[in-house]
Amino acid sequence: METKEKNTSPAAVTEDKKVQPVQHKKGRKNTKAEEAVQSAEKAPFAVIEAYKNIRVHLVSALSKIGGKSMVISSPFASDGKSTTTINLAVTLSQLGKKVILIDADSRRGTIHQKLKIANGNGLMDVLNENCKFEEAVIKHNTHLDILTYGSNINNPAELLSSKVFDTLLYNLEESYDYVVIDTPPFNVVSDALVIAQKTAGLVLVARSGITPYGAFNKALTTANSLNINMLGVIINGVGGSNGKYGKYGKYGKYNKYYKYYDKYGYSKYDYTSKGNN
Repeated sequence: METKEKNTSPAAVTEDKKVQPVQHKKGRKNTKAEEAVQSAEKAPFAVIEAYKNIRVHLVSALSKIGGKSMVISSPFASDGKSTTTINLAVTLSQLGKKVILIDADSRRGTIHQKLKIANGNGLMDVLNENCKFEEAVIKHNTHLDILTYGSNINNPAELLSSKVFDTLLYNLEESYDYVVIDTPPFNVVSDALVIAQKTAGLVLVARSGITPYGAFNKALTTANSLNINMLGVIINGVGGSNGKYGKYGKYGKYNKYYKYYDKYGYSKYDYTSKGNN
């Protein structure tokens, strides 16, 4: 889709004007996250194929309900949520589909760090009407756009509950094939709950041996109580078929549950301090 010469402001977005992807600068090198799913030399074959397998099920689940947008979250930090979100977005874009990856974690967002891009104007700035969407979105490659979280604010849940966000999300779904949203942990703050109710569904990420079963169960129970559609669960850090989270299988009513082999091993962190997720 070509970019309009005249940018639309956030106020104009509420007038049902479509958000337009921006033009890509040629010659950009792949990031490590892209290489992880693109190159067998950079990542184990099992990692690449596992993400492709997740993609098959995810695309199928979305197509059955006519959905485009999804929230990727986890019960707590250090479950590999953001790494998983990046790789899912990259893998979806490899289908030749137009994808936007949004970092909606204004407290501890790490998408820009992992992709080694600047966090200038972002989602929160657009929602606060401090900048236009076109001034904030980053053209990552031909098929993948990135919207970082932008400014740190004290009331993200209120902005995410606003009509401005509703209209932005609607217009993104009109302009992109898939909208992939990374949120704060499900059990820590309410942001993920707010966004997930507005999208086609939730993908919950847990880490074998790290995510407490009680926390996982609480996240599923909360999602169910709010009628949030569960698109699936990804258990990372599982070595083969004998993972420690086999008991999650009793949640069969939550559609398909996926596993992938985690390559990265990012260090765990307290959500109130600096770190990765």
